[in-house]
Amino acid sequence: MRALLYYICLPLIAVLGLRRPFWGVAIYLSVNIIRPEMLFWGGNTGALIFRVSLGSALLGYFLSQESKTKPLTVRELWLVLWICLAVAASIVFSNLPPAPRAWYYFEEFFKLLLVAWLFLGVVREKQHVLQLANVLLLMAMLLSLWGWDQSFRGNERLEGLGGKAFGDSNGVAAFGAMFLPLALHKIFSSTQRWQKMFGIVGALLIAGMIAMTNSRGGFLGLVAGALYLILISPKKMKLAALYVVALLVATPFISSRYIERVATIEADQGERDYSSASRLVLWRAGWLVFLDNPIFGVGLLNFSVAKAPYRYDLIGKYDEDLLNFSFQPYKVGHSTWFCQMLAEGGLFLALPMLWLIAGFFWQARKLLRTRAPTQETAPLHNTLIGLEAGIFGYCVSISFIDALISPFLTVQLLLGMQCIRIIAGTEDEPKQISLQGVRTR
Repeated sequence: MRALLYYICLPLIAVLGLRRPFWGVAIYLSVNIIRPEMLFWGGNTGALIFRVSLGSALLGYFLSQESKTKPLTVRELWLVLWICLAVAASIVFSNLPPAPRAWYYFEEFFKLLLVAWLFLGVVREKQHVLQLANVLLLMAMLLSLWGWDQSFRGNERLEGLGGKAFGDSNGVAAFGAMFLPLALHKIFSSTQRWQKMFGIVGALLIAGMIAMTNSRGGFLGLVAGALYLILISPKKMKLAALYVVALLVATPFISSRYIERVATIEADQGERDYSSASRLVLWRAGWLVFLDNPIFGVGLLNFSVAKAPYRYDLIGKYDEDLLNFSFQPYKVGHSTWFCQMLAEGGLFLALPMLWLIAGFFWQARKLLRTRAPTQETAPLHNTLIGLEAGIFGYCVSISFIDALISPFLTVQLLLGMQCIRIIAGTEDEPKQISLQGVRTR
């Protein structure tokens, strides 16, 4: 019955994508969060929904009256192209053989470039930004609900939740940290009761999912995003009060195992702490790898091999047993920044990635400091604040995991930048918002 319903939905999705490319994009991004494994465990049949939703949206966009070259004027598209080329260059110019599946993941980056072009072409109205933010938050809530179910069924750290979309439990926690501030800010910034309830339920589900992963990086991302939200939100006192109440209520329900793992974040000795202490060793090794390969790095996914010679540079600086643990062949870098972006991709990859991220924060801070919200732009301002805090929390989380190939940071950055452009009145759609916050033609 489930398979029958699935195949019935496919033509409906195709028609919707052709008629409304925006909804084709929304469905494609949604199923990247709620993976097809939820429909067909262990099979590839569910992957059809990716092809149908993205293909129909692309065809619908080509057949529409929308400008196909407008996305080419947006800086973020060229930065994503640069990232795509940098990933290819890291593989081609590496002194090491290409890692298994390295070219496969390059294809994923190329697919992200295609999605970015389509995204910038169809997500250009106020209502589109607000709807897509709500859709993605809803998918994060459904993923979290699935995580609760998995936890009660014995999946203690939610390993494998969402299939290959997030990697491991740390990736799941980082994803939750990206969406938690958006849910939290809805509680106090929304004027509609259903939106407030949406925020309350979302915050409970997502925060619970992060705790269930027992991820230390996820915990740091959660805290960083929540504190950053207080810093930039006009609802500071209400958010602070909510955090205090939530902490008092949740503390008795937090597992002792999670508390013990969080307590080891600063630990530097003892075998049970090697998992966290080894990260400092690997980050230092990643920096050394980068210094020897500063332009193109050692190639995508090659850090686990490239790190081996640098063990000798660290002898005497760390405990011998810790070095042995850290330099086991299977150990990855556990840092998107030091061990993937810099070590694997070099400056040619680091520059566009940092430009993409820093450019968003610069534009968001500049806009929110200089432009007061009007009745028309207030929902966009509130959405932008939630997105900004979530991106900050996510960037903190992925400092402790390998998340270079995750597409969701780029998606949220694109959504945030479109939000900024619409508030500033630089989009030229029929429903754009002018500098005074009124509709223009």
